[in-house]
Amino acid sequence: MSDFDKRADKEIMAAFPPGMDDMFNAIGPETMGPIREAGAMQFEMLKSQMPPFPGREEKIMIPGLNGAPDVAIYLYQQDDCIQPESVMIWLHGGGYVLGQAQDMASLRYTPMMTVISVEYRMAPEYRSPAAAEDVCATIDWVVANAEELGIDPSRIIVGGASAGGGLAASAALMNRDRGGPDLLYQLLIYPMIDDTHDTPSGNMDLPDIVWNRRISMLAWDMYAEEGGASPYAAAARADDLSGLPPAYIMVGDLDLFRDEDIAYASQLSATGIAVDLAVFPGGPHGFDMFTPDAALTKRALSHQMDCLRAVLGIKAGE
Repeated sequence: MSDFDKRADKEIMAAFPPGMDDMFNAIGPETMGPIREAGAMQFEMLKSQMPPFPGREEKIMIPGLNGAPDVAIYLYQQDDCIQPESVMIWLHGGGYVLGQAQDMASLRYTPMMTVISVEYRMAPEYRSPAAAEDVCATIDWVVANAEELGIDPSRIIVGGASAGGGLAASAALMNRDRGGPDLLYQLLIYPMIDDTHDTPSGNMDLPDIVWNRRISMLAWDMYAEEGGASPYAAAARADDLSGLPPAYIMVGDLDLFRDEDIAYASQLSATGIAVDLAVFPGGPHGFDMFTPDAALTKRALSHQMDCLRAVLGIKAGE
């Protein structure tokens, strides 16, 4: 039995969806289209089994940054939302090569705040910094349309999972460097932020069923700039983290990204930026997305939501 098998949460692994290894092994520059189409079909199937969204749900095309292509965003404003004036700009995961803005994970936050999920440009069609530019275009659009949307521009959160978490961190850096609005928070769920994975966890012997070094390095080769990753691709490359918003960083201890995420949290903290860091034993990459009913997932989500409530000033019971 491998070390991973010994340490992985048994409930998580028993519920892990089959076929993940086949999908990961198929990733390559020529295969993104069919894999994305399959993911979109799966989303439509899941959505068809859900009740209609209880509020405003709208796809909006907004201007890209500095003449870049228009960006599709999905706006969710739930009728009984606790704090609609706050907004989460949500960025889906998928290694910067897969996924879509119509992402079930984004709906976790709609009872608490307005959510805008961004259809950012992905590799291999677009390398960095295209994705971070699309997020900054979204931030600019939110500020420009804040009154119409009923949003307080001082209450913008950027967040995402995996590549989406890495993109949130990179976009926060780009927003700072552009002189953009102060962001309230960055929610970084096991963020993909280091293109080298030159850490002990980055060299763990992980099974093909979970996101591992081989697949991740292939994704980075497609996504990072031709001359090497900038901080707008891999936030771990940044030398200066000053002026960034407070952060929440969560990762499992069997995640390829564990050590780079812990290091980024430490660097933020050393810069004087408030950080909530949570490391969950037995959790592989993406455990909360793939196994929503597992006890470990419920514990992780409870901690994450408690931190968000504290940032937003939402009292217990609201």
